[in-house]
Amino acid sequence: MALLRRGSSGISDDNLNSRLQREQAKSGAVTASLAWNDPSDLDLHAHATLADGSSAHVFFRNKQGAGGVLDVDMHARDGSIVEEPVENIFWESPPAGTYSIRAHLYKKRGTQRAVRFRAVLKREGEEDLSVEGALGVGPRTTECFRFEVDAAGRVRVRKAMALAAGPARPVAARTAAAARGARPRAAVAQAKWAKGKASAVARGKGAKAQVYKGKKLKTSSGLKREDLTRGKRGKIVSLRKHRLGKANRWAQATAKARAAKGVSGFRLLKKGDSFYQMVKYIFAQS
Repeated sequence: MALLRRGSSGISDDNLNSRLQREQAKSGAVTASLAWNDPSDLDLHAHATLADGSSAHVFFRNKQGAGGVLDVDMHARDGSIVEEPVENIFWESPPAGTYSIRAHLYKKRGTQRAVRFRAVLKREGEEDLSVEGALGVGPRTTECFRFEVDAAGRVRVRKAMALAAGPARPVAARTAAAARGARPRAAVAQAKWAKGKASAVARGKGAKAQVYKGKKLKTSSGLKREDLTRGKRGKIVSLRKHRLGKANRWAQATAKARAAKGVSGFRLLKKGDSFYQMVKYIFAQS
């Protein structure tokens, strides 16, 4: 198993596998697991943006999505604490798209200042990837792995978090600039923030774009790089609002009505006219 920058979770390969066997965890073409030694509640999340334009979030409130299943979820309640907790998400055959595996500190229990964890990504026919880190000092969520699945079902890991023994910090994939010995722009900005020479918070017009491009760490409202996406017109927007907009039934009905009537450009929705009536009809049928 490839271990990326060993931390000090104290969880070996055999120990993690024994936890999965104890909970009768399942495995598939892709399997992500999370283990820790603490009464706190850590949660395993999988965010998927699929090639067909849809998205899914697999976690304790939504245990199935994008072909993935959260089949082991532990420490959800105060009365269900065990000594060696573990969580597990597996895909029998993940659909094409981009996937992000994250660890989140949902509830802090116990006296430890930071909760150390180990996350493992298993892929059929490939060497397992394992990372270690800590949550509770600084960020409460960190991305452990990011991978892509193509139309043929091939899995390619795009990023794996490299962690020291301290708080979790995601490390971007190596770029061509790094290969030439140059420091990536985001790394330069990170160094400036650490030295106090520049603000890590983006404000005003274009704040989201600055964060998305790695020039700033977050917006004044707290949005980070993983909370942003590029809209269909190229504008950088909130990923949460983008998903809500795509899932809005009225917006979907309007888009279908525009396509049916061949409408391009701005079209006012005026009660009583034929366009409004068509949108209303499609909305009622959805």
